[in-house]
Amino acid sequence: MNLWLIVPVKPFDEGKSRLHHVLDGDQRAALSRRLLCGVLDTVRRSGLAARILVISRDEAVLNLASAAGAATMPEAGNDLNAALEAARGRAVERGAEAVLVLPSDLPLVTVDDLVRLYALSVEGADVVIAPSRDGGTNALLLRPPHLLDFAYGPDSFRHHCQQARANDLRYRVLKSPTLAFDLDWPQDLDELSVLAK
Repeated sequence: MNLWLIVPVKPFDEGKSRLHHVLDGDQRAALSRRLLCGVLDTVRRSGLAARILVISRDEAVLNLASAAGAATMPEAGNDLNAALEAARGRAVERGAEAVLVLPSDLPLVTVDDLVRLYALSVEGADVVIAPSRDGGTNALLLRPPHLLDFAYGPDSFRHHCQQARANDLRYRVLKSPTLAFDLDWPQDLDELSVLAK
């Protein structure tokens, strides 16, 4: 399977805004950089993605991703679903048979998480979805790539599942505590600090 990973990334100086009470701007930007590097490293170690495509409005993000060996794409506008649609189009143009959308703020994601996502697709699922703890979508694997419209935003996990059912697609849900953990709120940062001890 020619699988492309798509990673949308906010500008480093805009990311993690919900942490502004506990981290200043420079600290949030540094955290965003570390998170992106961590996700890219985990994907690289998995060996599953034929290509990693990072899309962002931030030249610093694109430069870091390029230095890490990822393909990059400048984002036009400020709409996540439109950005993902553009990135999916780029991947398909270059031969992608499947796409996996993964956010850059998953500090606990593991190679095993990615292997399990991939295995569910290989076993026959058209769509594999991994929810976040707050009802979002922390991983979305589509094979072939154009099976669903991207529906990121509030309650996106439910929206993606509804689409899959409405289109009579074979879909599987992967519930993983490491993949479900995204870093958005101060309490997430506290929890991550405890887990790291």
